[in-house]
Amino acid sequence: MARRTAKIGDFVQVLKGVQNKARSDRPEGLEAMQSVYGLILEQARDGIVVQDIEARIEWANPACEDMYGWSLEEMRGRKPQDFILPDNERPDRDAVERFRYDPESPLFRRYQLNRNVRRNGQVFWNQQSFAMLDLGPEPHQKKVVVTCRDVTDQVNTELALRQIQVDLKRSAHHDDLTGLANRKKLGDYLHSKLVTDHVARGEIGVLVIDIDKFKDINDTLGHGAGDATLVHVARALKEKCAPGDLACRTGGDEFLLICLRPGDKVALIERANGVLETLAQPLIWQDQTIRIGASIGACMPDRLAETGEALIQRADQALYSAKARGRGQVVCYTPHLGQAQKARQELARDLREALASEQFEIFLQPQLRLSDHRICGCEALVRWRHPRRGLLPPSAFLAAADGLGILADIDYLSMNMALDALAELHAAGFDQMTMSINVSASILADVNYPGLLDWGLQSRGLRPEHICIEVLETTILDGSGHDIVTAVERLKRLGVRVALDDFGTGYAGLSHMATFEIDAIKLDRSMIARLDSDPRNRVIVRAIIRLCTLLDMQVVAEGVETEGQLSMLRRANCPVIQGFGLARPMSREDLITWMSGHDPLPKSRPFGVAPVPAPASVRSLR
Repeated sequence: MARRTAKIGDFVQVLKGVQNKARSDRPEGLEAMQSVYGLILEQARDGIVVQDIEARIEWANPACEDMYGWSLEEMRGRKPQDFILPDNERPDRDAVERFRYDPESPLFRRYQLNRNVRRNGQVFWNQQSFAMLDLGPEPHQKKVVVTCRDVTDQVNTELALRQIQVDLKRSAHHDDLTGLANRKKLGDYLHSKLVTDHVARGEIGVLVIDIDKFKDINDTLGHGAGDATLVHVARALKEKCAPGDLACRTGGDEFLLICLRPGDKVALIERANGVLETLAQPLIWQDQTIRIGASIGACMPDRLAETGEALIQRADQALYSAKARGRGQVVCYTPHLGQAQKARQELARDLREALASEQFEIFLQPQLRLSDHRICGCEALVRWRHPRRGLLPPSAFLAAADGLGILADIDYLSMNMALDALAELHAAGFDQMTMSINVSASILADVNYPGLLDWGLQSRGLRPEHICIEVLETTILDGSGHDIVTAVERLKRLGVRVALDDFGTGYAGLSHMATFEIDAIKLDRSMIARLDSDPRNRVIVRAIIRLCTLLDMQVVAEGVETEGQLSMLRRANCPVIQGFGLARPMSREDLITWMSGHDPLPKSRPFGVAPVPAPASVRSLR
């Protein structure tokens, strides 16, 4: 395009030479040259216009007529500014009338790209070049030749390419769904001089926002509702952004708001509460009302020479604490939270190492059948033999293992150790012993679990009826009812028994007895502990035992420790007891030794005094 335009410019130079030569040539030579020149102008594909010094059109070629949609007769004597410019770019009439070409203007030394309008109203891009023809000393002998080329397609292509570049650049720095900054933009922002200066002065605050129960929204209403929720949160954050602040979407349902000059921690927490208030406004999506809540972790520098990344990390630790406290909480970082996070990280590393190096063990707590005072079974309880902290109970690590996604691995490991222990007990002559095995929600939902359990039983020569799978009542309450029912049915088809563990700690224990096909319940230790002091609790326990008897369900009272508790349970016809009053959890070797010396519990012997002294490893556990 530039080469062709250059040729047109050269042509104008030729025109000057032709006219200079024409002054000295014979008339017939001039006429011949004019004829040739006229043909060239007529056939030119670019529009060519001749104007006087005041910009009035004197002549235009056919290409120019086609370009603008006006005939030469309609254009002659008019100034182009009066009719080829869009309305919003057209100068007023006085300015048009005053216009006059300046021979010294830079207009004659470069190309112009202008938006012009055709007669039909269509706007197009016009690339123009201007040349001054000096045909004599008088003003009317000064002519301007304008060459015009419609470059709309080229310009639109260029604009499209530029827009693509802009979009790509924005996409590289912004989240497509919400329009908020992404992690790349966040990194650039944190390392900008503006932010590093504010960090150095301690004039910055960080809020990490996580949507509460976002998965439930996706699962119940669909991903469209989830996307609408994310956009709603983004809109709320934009409303709370002050000049210089940055709102980001850093993960699936996690957002970040960096506040410059937030004031003190109280002001930062007020800003966070303002975000929660805005989020609490109902979101209407496809005639559905979505209630949105969030948890927020906040942090401000507590010393100089902090970094933005460190503040975000601490705000994230505060968010962890906020989520642990419940929905809709704002927690500001403190050194204590940092220490707790460090301990969690250390625990996570140790847990992975424990699983790899088989540091987990099971301890067995015997169960006594009160009808004949004989040991009828035991419960397998997992323990972690930590290389530095010693023997740890489940409460010290199971929640962390669940968060790491390795709880099912620990469950399977415990299952196999429990089956090994039961096989050893049977081989030692205690072939009527049963084994109770605890399972988590993650393993209960695994469709492969019954098959793996069945294989474990067959490979050890054990019968399914000697196994009781204990399911926490809270697992049933928190999980999907249909999924849990299906899981219990799979286990029942295998032939194992299923017990509801920690009965009485949930919100609907009796309804679970009717909904789920269970074989036994285990009365929670908190109910047993109140038997000595709470008459109403004694009535409830007796009623539960009576109801289970009518339903042909086994009852195991766990946590039995005193003579009073034992006496009451005997009178209530409780079938089986378990607790420290009988024996503490012990290794399978110690249990076999203990069982070998155990005789039926005589009524004359004080409860809790074993006939054979417990091994040292048993006495050390509580």
